[in-house]
Amino acid sequence: MLLTPTAPQGELHRRARARQEGVVLMMALIVLIALTLAGLALTRSVYTSNVIAGNLAFQQSATHSADTGVETAVAWLEGNNGQASSLTAVPCESGSVLDCDQKDRGYRAIREDPTAGQSWGNFWKENIEKDNLAMDLPIDTKTGNQVSYFIQRMCTKSGSSQSLSNNCTTSPVDAAGTCAGGSSCLSGKENLAATSQIYFRITVRVIGPRNTQSFVQSIVAL
Repeated sequence: MLLTPTAPQGELHRRARARQEGVVLMMALIVLIALTLAGLALTRSVYTSNVIAGNLAFQQSATHSADTGVETAVAWLEGNNGQASSLTAVPCESGSVLDCDQKDRGYRAIREDPTAGQSWGNFWKENIEKDNLAMDLPIDTKTGNQVSYFIQRMCTKSGSSQSLSNNCTTSPVDAAGTCAGGSSCLSGKENLAATSQIYFRITVRVIGPRNTQSFVQSIVAL
């Protein structure tokens, strides 16, 4: 009869404990890797959220800075409306300095629009920036925003806006006592006379930190 030698009972316990410790170590490593990956994902998510929030803040700042361009353009228009000569514009063949282009002041006497499918960003780059037509304001040292504006008279051609051959976008005109478009006759109020005004379109571009770019447009009548 052959007898199979067996390990002592204590040796068996030590081997079982070693195997258990090996499994626990592997599980601990797996859990550690999972926690590390989760931490990296959370860090990346927080970083991305901060970048997005920062970009939105810069975008909002750029939009607010556009008000400076609009106000500057309106002030220039008001100072030159109906003027035959001006310190900030060159004379035109017709009566007003607003009847012809004032390139150094970012002003065009005719209307130009983006083509079908063309964004205002591309239009600015290909039509305005290329011909150096925009008026650049000093860079805002507090925000780092660069404000530029471009003014267009809403007419099909240069020259007097009163010319019958020039098609300009104008405000409604009424004579007192009539009920033509835009009057207050239907509401039972007195119908007042209104003079026709020419519309001007002001386009403002603001470039800020992180390549932030914002466009704002305003329509004014003078």
